[in-house]
Amino acid sequence: MASGDIDDRLGSAEQLERLCVRYPDFDQYLSIWSIVPIRTFFVPFGAGISADGQRVYISYDLQTVVDGVECESALVRHETTEWGLRRYCDIGTDYSSDPRGHWLANRAEHDRVVQLLSRPSGWELYCEIIDPQVILDERLDFEDKPIPFDISFYPYPESIRMKLREAMLNARSEEEWSK
Repeated sequence: MASGDIDDRLGSAEQLERLCVRYPDFDQYLSIWSIVPIRTFFVPFGAGISADGQRVYISYDLQTVVDGVECESALVRHETTEWGLRRYCDIGTDYSSDPRGHWLANRAEHDRVVQLLSRPSGWELYCEIIDPQVILDERLDFEDKPIPFDISFYPYPESIRMKLREAMLNARSEEEWSK
């Protein structure tokens, strides 16, 4: 699955480990995996990250409990890994032409899901539950929904970026941001 699109391909766990060794700042940044996501905004594609990489947003309408286990930390891993790869390793900087960052972020998400659900079929079950919700979020109008002011625009096509900029100025966004 992974937030951003339904490209479930998994990057190599070994490559992700090698990148952590090669780029110590990237490895250090990934300690952010323990942050608690913000769940009070709407996020197209289900989840996103702030432009500065410090806050993860999971859309308020995304149900992340799978088989009785809260799996939002898997989305946190996806978003932070993808952001960190762009920032520290120069991987996936052009989202549409370089999917490696997304695939490696899928790997981090996958590994967390398997850890949380403690079974080999956990990833498949997770994708069965999360993917349809992400597909729906990709297609919903969001002009009247609260959008975080600092969400990173990199995964979104220009047509959605324009709509996001406008939605960030709506009363719902301003109200939620000021809480």
